[in-house]
Amino acid sequence: MDPVPVLAAGGIADGRGVAAALVLGAAGALIGTRFQATTEALVDPSITKAILEGRGRDTERSTVLDIARGSRWPAKYPARTLGHPYLDHWRGREAELAADPQARQNYQDDVARGTVPPLPVWAGEAVDLITDLPSATDLVPALAAQAQEALTRAGRR
Repeated sequence: MDPVPVLAAGGIADGRGVAAALVLGAAGALIGTRFQATTEALVDPSITKAILEGRGRDTERSTVLDIARGSRWPAKYPARTLGHPYLDHWRGREAELAADPQARQNYQDDVARGTVPPLPVWAGEAVDLITDLPSATDLVPALAAQAQEALTRAGRR
């Protein structure tokens, strides 16, 4: 039986993270937030700006925004996002939010009025490493070169 390839995910936004995943035995890395901050990303410019300005300490793993938005995303997989007013208001009160249709309507009303962002900014803790907006065409070889450099340095020790 062939071994099942395993990808590392979470907290990887540069070649050093890719190298670390490979050294730990992963077949590759799943890189999410870093690719949201590329010129080809199909995200609103406000999301790109939030990622470039965001910090890992500003991220939070929660189901609040899924509940408020009426998302069908499974609750057992909470997402990590940058801060949002509804996180502050409903943190720790997810069951109350889920049971209150008026609260979910208030979210929709706030979005329509523009008083809250229309979408969560999905971003992991590695957002600290994201400081530029390259094209994915340039990012992929840069990640590979960084990973190769990190692996070479690690092999010298």
